[in-house]
Amino acid sequence: MQRPLMKPLLLAAILWIPLLPATAQLAGKFEPFTYQTNAKSWVVYDYADGKLYKPAWDSAGDGLNPDIFFTFAGANALDFYADSLSSGGAFVGNLAAGGVDAVGCDIFVEDISSFNYGEFFLFSTATNKYYVSNFIEPASSGWDFAYASLTEDDWYVFQNGAYVPIRLTPQILGGITEIGITFRPLSTPNPNGKAVGIDNFTFYGALLLPKLTTSAAGGSFQLGFQRRPGVAYSILSSPNLNAWTLVPGQGNITGTTPYTMTRPLTPDPRFFKVGIEDFLTPVPQVVP
Repeated sequence: MQRPLMKPLLLAAILWIPLLPATAQLAGKFEPFTYQTNAKSWVVYDYADGKLYKPAWDSAGDGLNPDIFFTFAGANALDFYADSLSSGGAFVGNLAAGGVDAVGCDIFVEDISSFNYGEFFLFSTATNKYYVSNFIEPASSGWDFAYASLTEDDWYVFQNGAYVPIRLTPQILGGITEIGITFRPLSTPNPNGKAVGIDNFTFYGALLLPKLTTSAAGGSFQLGFQRRPGVAYSILSSPNLNAWTLVPGQGNITGTTPYTMTRPLTPDPRFFKVGIEDFLTPVPQVVP
């Protein structure tokens, strides 16, 4: 499959560049679209007429698992994206400073037979350019999961008449004013009126094992490490490196500052290790 020679620019968005939030956006934020005000703060760009729309909000009847969606107008692509007014600005700003390592979301395609592919995209004011991810190609109709690393995957930028691969730098990620996902249909069978949508748009932190420091003084043992946003840490101990148990009070450790655990020294040998996992927090309700 060939990448299109040119991604049409979001003209309406380029004419008005929203201001960047004053602070970095932390990894671990996700938008479940629980609240209609949050859903309506996102934007859909329809390539059929070059206009911006508010997405439709599916409350799933009971509001327990809502999402946002829109329908194709002919064989024209759709962009779902967030800017500074979307979800309280949680997904734009200095992503590098906020420790954002990857982006992911659930995607919905009503009719896979008329669907071509999708791709994440972002706009950086540092370079005044759009960048797009590798193709997103779900295997069947219905819900699937899409994911792209901002640090490990190649992204693509339009240069000299073609898309060329590039690695996103901290400079590029330092000035993001739009981020979202594009859905591209086939021309046949007719995709007109078929729905696509997203849910649980998420910024992931880097799951990197922390560098541990240890010390002993005054009858106490100390173990320390630097915490990262979007990551939860747990400290486990073992007397023999076989059976590991959670140290009481040392689970689900989150934050962005250095952390130190202090324990009294004992005559028996004791080993420690640190486990890591994603720590995600939903975006709070946006007040219009």
